[in-house]
Amino acid sequence: MKTSPDTLIIFLSVSIFLILLFIIIIISLPRLLMRKGNLKKAEKNDMNIVIDAFHTLGNEIKSLKEQLVIKERLAALGEVSAGIAHEFRNPMAVIAGHVRLLLKNLDQGDSRREIVHGILSEIEEMNRIMEEFLKFSRAEPIDKVDIDITKTIKAVISEMGDEGERIEFPFNDAIMAKGDEILLRQVIKNLIRNALDAGDRVWIDIENGLSLNKEGVFISVRDNGKGIPEEDLKKVFMPF
Repeated sequence: MKTSPDTLIIFLSVSIFLILLFIIIIISLPRLLMRKGNLKKAEKNDMNIVIDAFHTLGNEIKSLKEQLVIKERLAALGEVSAGIAHEFRNPMAVIAGHVRLLLKNLDQGDSRREIVHGILSEIEEMNRIMEEFLKFSRAEPIDKVDIDITKTIKAVISEMGDEGERIEFPFNDAIMAKGDEILLRQVIKNLIRNALDAGDRVWIDIENGLSLNKEGVFISVRDNGKGIPEEDLKKVFMPF
């Protein structure tokens, strides 16, 4: 029985491959055995490095996905916010005009002036919040200026009225930092309101980053509530 040339070539190729594979295994076996023994002793072996790399990659992908979701939300929000602002600004401007006219026609000693002043202040606050809402949704540059953090927090507390009595803030020394004062006031106000809703008492602390060998100023707002549910912890930094 004759063997065709093609069959002979295939046979020789397979034989050579098996021989080379056998040689590689023989050469690598001692090294593999040594590595197997060292795996138990090494603090971070090759397998751990690979696993860590996959974990890091997975975390980065997850982080990028979350950032993408946030950007998509902000993009969609930016598209509709201009229309919302236009619809709200016109009637608010009309209301503010009538309130100013009413205030102008009231005598200086009229007790109703205080009520009208309060209405006008609330309208102006609504306009300001709308402006900041648009500014955030459009991701405009932050206007950084020198801010007295202590003074800013005290001003926010004073705006809380009677609820401010439930807030403990024993700081008087000026602590300076650079940032957007309007945005900072809004953040602090929101944190305080959330804390007041969650508990009976609120504590505000400030720590200069220099004492922690870090840059910036650290502000903490604590309450005696039950805490944030575990399923909501991942959402605390999700805008809107």
